[in-house]
Amino acid sequence: MLDTDVLVIGGGVAGCMSAIPALEAGLQVVVCEKGKVLDHCGSVGCGVDHYLTVMDSGPEWDTPEFLIKHVPELTDGIVDMAVTSRVIHEMPRVLRRIEALGVNFKDPRLNDYYRLRSFGLPGTYHINFDGTEFKKHIGQEVRRLKGTVLTRTMAIQLLTKDNRVYGVLAFNFRTGKWLGVRARAVVLAAGEVNRISQNASGVAFDSWHCPYNTGDAQAMGYRVGAMLANMEFIETTLTPKGFSAQGLNALVSEGAYFINKSGERFMFKYNEKGENARRSVIADAVINEYLLGNGRIYADCRHLPTETLDHMEATLQIDRYTMPAFYEQKQLNFREEPVEVSISELSIRRSGVYFRGSGLAVDTTGQTSIRGLFAAGDCSTVSGGIAGASVLGHIAGEGVAIYLSSAKRVLPKIDMDSANAIREKTLSHMGKNNNLPWKEFEGSVRQIVTDYVGVRRNAKGLQLALRALDELAKKETLLKADDLHGLMRVQESTSIRLNAELMATAALTRTETRTGSSHRRLDHSETDDHKWKKFVLVEQGPKGPMTSTLPCEHELSNAFKRTQTKELSDVG
Repeated sequence: MLDTDVLVIGGGVAGCMSAIPALEAGLQVVVCEKGKVLDHCGSVGCGVDHYLTVMDSGPEWDTPEFLIKHVPELTDGIVDMAVTSRVIHEMPRVLRRIEALGVNFKDPRLNDYYRLRSFGLPGTYHINFDGTEFKKHIGQEVRRLKGTVLTRTMAIQLLTKDNRVYGVLAFNFRTGKWLGVRARAVVLAAGEVNRISQNASGVAFDSWHCPYNTGDAQAMGYRVGAMLANMEFIETTLTPKGFSAQGLNALVSEGAYFINKSGERFMFKYNEKGENARRSVIADAVINEYLLGNGRIYADCRHLPTETLDHMEATLQIDRYTMPAFYEQKQLNFREEPVEVSISELSIRRSGVYFRGSGLAVDTTGQTSIRGLFAAGDCSTVSGGIAGASVLGHIAGEGVAIYLSSAKRVLPKIDMDSANAIREKTLSHMGKNNNLPWKEFEGSVRQIVTDYVGVRRNAKGLQLALRALDELAKKETLLKADDLHGLMRVQESTSIRLNAELMATAALTRTETRTGSSHRRLDHSETDDHKWKKFVLVEQGPKGPMTSTLPCEHELSNAFKRTQTKELSDVG
């Protein structure tokens, strides 16, 4: 047993940035992380090359008010403006806070910030920088402030009583030790949902974003009654064919073109901003070119000046350090020839736009519909890449400190009979009667999502997906783990399946098309603002996921019912 003030589940950027202000407020903080080293875990554990922020540097476009004014257009109106406005207003302060931790955002060539425009944004908000040690500085600060870090630890079940969270059950998948962690507040910061569809390489862990982010936070929150929103929206990007790597931001912001098999630069047929359109628009245009028979599709950098190409070559490998080896082994030279690109696998993240996330609904302090349960980063409903994770994480950490200043200090006792039942149920996957490999199970989920819930949807396909996912759910008791590491993978697999079900349920509810490939219904091909400028909310019902809607002029927190929720004994 372990008692603490604050438990943070997920040690990535959002998790660490929430831990820091809580620690500075004098609170005890425990970080529960699946990775081995806090300084290098999460989506940008090896580095990041872009950071989106307003800086208040003088021009009107560089003010929070100017960017906020453009958010409804950027998100097609489906956005929580209250939370988004708070995030954008906090951006300059959090940037300075990160710089104070030792992160250098300036370009050594200029001794100044190198800022670029991309993805439909109305200003040059992306700082292009060498963020190889970005995460290291943030992780070091958590440790310097004496945060307790539990690595190689998988959170299994949130503990709640009277719609208030008070901890989690978890296990270490190296030692096999089980933990009951009681906490006065919990922050979920375990990232988006990956490994949920097939990709061009056929390797599940070759994903655009961190393959170890598998929707665990969304699944745990859902199971205790937390509200989720925007789960119908998926995100995809363009990657070098056969290698799901980051890099689209660098390509479009530096001026690369996309051409089809005829050499036609086609993006302006789809959007007046061309290659500077939103990520969802770019992905949808490429999909359409393939459907028209115009594939293959290539990124063309041959027209760019040598200095730009030099800088691009240096920065593209920051996000994915194996990128140069990939180009060398494929004998590709993007300076002299177009490089073939393909659509990446899907993720449930932020639907190809900034500031609209898919996940746990939060209020302006980062708190979910469950008292004391906070969420930040790509598992929440306001997302903006690493900057969004940094800012909302910091907001959640400060929100936790305020919440705990008046919250109860006495924690409920853990129902050990129910806790032991959950432990035994989890360990049963290592039994002799279990014969369904988690890889096979996950492969079935990816096939279903790719075939029926992907970038082109209709009611028949979504209904088929839900029936198939329900049949898979019945087989979860048969999932087999050969060892403790495999037991962790089994838990990830069940989270992936559940999130696929939530996505298909929400997608079936939204009978319109919105934001290009993020939610394109072939049987409802038009955007319908009159009926559907609404959030689709998903909660646990008596027989599975149930949906409702909320007009977007309201804050998501208006739908919160902080009354009763599932007890530990009810979810065991």
